[in-house]
Amino acid sequence: MDITVSFRGRSGKAWNFRRVPSESPWARSAGAVIFAAPDAYGWRIIRVMELTGRPHDLQPIWALSEAERYGASAVFLALEFDADKRRHMVADVEEGFSPVCLGARNVQPLAA
Repeated sequence: MDITVSFRGRSGKAWNFRRVPSESPWARSAGAVIFAAPDAYGWRIIRVMELTGRPHDLQPIWALSEAERYGASAVFLALEFDADKRRHMVADVEEGFSPVCLGARNVQPLAA
């Protein structure tokens, strides 16, 4: 299943991700992850998330569970140890693809 796919963000930069089995320890990696569903034109991005590399972080597992409810069946991982580059990568891909599920930092509060 070692497939490399490039996702081009809003900036035009192509970010390389490697498809990994959902059962593998991808959530412990430092980098970015994309949960995607097969589409007629390739992949439909359901969720993009930054991975901090903390060994017991449950947020990525919950994010995968949420993405699976929207049809995600593939996990794509890009390793990146620099936190600023990770945030830039995630933001660029999110802005370029408009995923179904947005990360918590992108949700705007409702006006009262």
